[in-house]
Amino acid sequence: MKVSAQLQTGAALLAFAMMPAAAFGQDSGAAQPPVDDIVVTAQRREQRLQDVPLAVSAFNEASLSSGKVDSLVNLDGKMPNVLLAPVGAYPFASAFFIRGLGFSDVESSFEPSVGVELDGVYLARNVGAVQDFFDVEGVTVLRGPQGTLYGRNTIGGVVSVRTRRPSGDFGVRAQGTLGSYGRRELRAAIEAPIVQDLLAAKVSVLAKGYDGYLRNEDGRRFGKQNVLSLRGALAFNPSGNFDAALVADYTRDRGTGPAFENASLPTMVLGQLGYSADDDGKPYLTRIDAANHSRLKSTGVTLEMNWDMGPVKLTSISGYRKTDTDVLSDFDGENIPFLNVGRIEQHDQWSEEIRLGSTGKGPLTYVIGGYFMTQRYDIAVHQYGLAFGGPTAGSTLFAGQRADAGAIFGQVDYEVIRGLTLTAGARYSDESKRFTIQPLFAATSRTFKASFDDFSPKFGISYAWTPDIMTYAQYSRGFRAGGFNGRAGAFTAVGPYKSENVDSYEAGIKADLFSRVLRLNMAAFTTKYKNMQQSVQELIPGTNVNQTVVSNVGRATINGFEGEATLNIARGFTLNGTIGYLDAGFDRFVANLGDGLGTIDRSNLPFAYAPKWSTSLTGTYKVDIGLGELTAQASMRHASKIYTGFTPLNLLSDLTVRPANTTVDASIGLDLADGRWHLGLWGRNVTDERIINNTFAVGNLMALRVYQPPREIGMDIGFKF
Repeated sequence: MKVSAQLQTGAALLAFAMMPAAAFGQDSGAAQPPVDDIVVTAQRREQRLQDVPLAVSAFNEASLSSGKVDSLVNLDGKMPNVLLAPVGAYPFASAFFIRGLGFSDVESSFEPSVGVELDGVYLARNVGAVQDFFDVEGVTVLRGPQGTLYGRNTIGGVVSVRTRRPSGDFGVRAQGTLGSYGRRELRAAIEAPIVQDLLAAKVSVLAKGYDGYLRNEDGRRFGKQNVLSLRGALAFNPSGNFDAALVADYTRDRGTGPAFENASLPTMVLGQLGYSADDDGKPYLTRIDAANHSRLKSTGVTLEMNWDMGPVKLTSISGYRKTDTDVLSDFDGENIPFLNVGRIEQHDQWSEEIRLGSTGKGPLTYVIGGYFMTQRYDIAVHQYGLAFGGPTAGSTLFAGQRADAGAIFGQVDYEVIRGLTLTAGARYSDESKRFTIQPLFAATSRTFKASFDDFSPKFGISYAWTPDIMTYAQYSRGFRAGGFNGRAGAFTAVGPYKSENVDSYEAGIKADLFSRVLRLNMAAFTTKYKNMQQSVQELIPGTNVNQTVVSNVGRATINGFEGEATLNIARGFTLNGTIGYLDAGFDRFVANLGDGLGTIDRSNLPFAYAPKWSTSLTGTYKVDIGLGELTAQASMRHASKIYTGFTPLNLLSDLTVRPANTTVDASIGLDLADGRWHLGLWGRNVTDERIINNTFAVGNLMALRVYQPPREIGMDIGFKF
């Protein structure tokens, strides 16, 4: 009998919560170790994950390794109400959504909804956020608006990645990987003390080759990657109360990018020309004519300094990042030069965050800080093809922006009585933008200016009923700055559009039960959207050329529930389960979406990237077999159907729908008894599910579709000393 995956996982979670205490009594508890603690800095100080009154998930180095997590997208679906996927047309750009809030575009004039930070430095653009891991210490994901503790405000949440710092000891580690579709990877790191107990260094490298899982009808392969990443780090510890770390990284990614499948409706221009949607049932076989390429080069430097002055600790994080991309894509999915798009962009940013936080054990703890970021980008987008009248006919859009963002923020936590803590925080943001654009077919450019400011408060209360059970409730506000339309087809469509705000109300419980054999965390929330920014595609009046514009369309509400459970069934055997539920809808949405219906009420349109149900179940087993420690893991992830694009067509068809799907990953590894060698086998999507990454319409011209990878298997061989 078939049972839906979300009910399976939901039943498992309920079973965890309702198991009688006798099942985990004194006798069984003695044989079963407690659930491991994870220490996080989600509130800018070291705390047990269970002591943080926030919806937060964390993965340490061990859990990343046992789950064969080589990129943020490998964590997709392993947290409730969190979707982590690449933008279909740009494999190194993130389409991250948390609780239905996110961003699935690469347009640099739009602000991301979910923040990604690397070693404490916020990445101002989602391009470059999807890269392969190497030498990573941990990943922390916070759900809901963040602003009173983080330098850059976000409305959806924060995904934080921290790389390993030099330990001060000599060591070497390396791992080689061979896998499906020509996957070949080498990860290596060497570290050593330069001045004993004072200065240490580390150098890491990642080299990757991948032939791609998409094959064109002419024999070419797409999705290819050739990656070289280098990272160098220095750790300086001159005294017991001061430390500094300097990290520099470089990545070069050369490949072909994906090849799109034609998904056009019969009413679209491409369909009317006789090129109907590709329905041959072979999603990994394409038929494009262009010589797609996808190139990225990024560099970054981060300096973190900490000065412990006794009752307070001063932290400074300085960061610089530069990212250059060059992408050419066939935008029709057919063996005709109907529409090709080339995109060349340079982006750089510099940021400084300074925080002062209390270090004492008293009832009062606080963090206050200031943040400044300046960034700029320049882009040229060349569109050409038969859509413009001939194979080489077309035009180039030029755009650029200079933006400054500053903020002051702070949060105070006060334990009124033992176990009862009140929280108050606030953030003031001020941003200014200078935007220049020369639209397609325009002979000149124009420059526009705008500034945006906001005050965002936070209030919360938490109570520790026992050392192992805590409940909390909080209100927080998020802010996303307004901006300009980087793809405007006419100066009248440039904007600016207004800032948007999100008000989030959340209540939750965190509990370690039955002698800490079971960990159960649950939260319920409601999110209110105001002045919602919505990106829509429409035709430039009088042409067949598509433009993407943003307008403040109204209000929306997202209600939800999420749960995470960890159960140590027996020594070495652990189950982890998650369940997420979303009910997202527009309260008021009045807009002209370019479909000929004019400015009307659109509040019946469905939300994109907001699955009603998302669940996961992961089992991990560790056992000593004499040769060493054997670790086996299997993970099931399920999501109900979602819309992967926002278009008025969603009311008329399932064009952009990703059907409900279930994926299974598995791995088995052996760490030899000498502690030096590691052998591993792994599989992703082992049931070979055909899963749509996203489908998007290009105005009324056509629609395109990209699929996630099919089944992949591989093996690892690593050593360390």
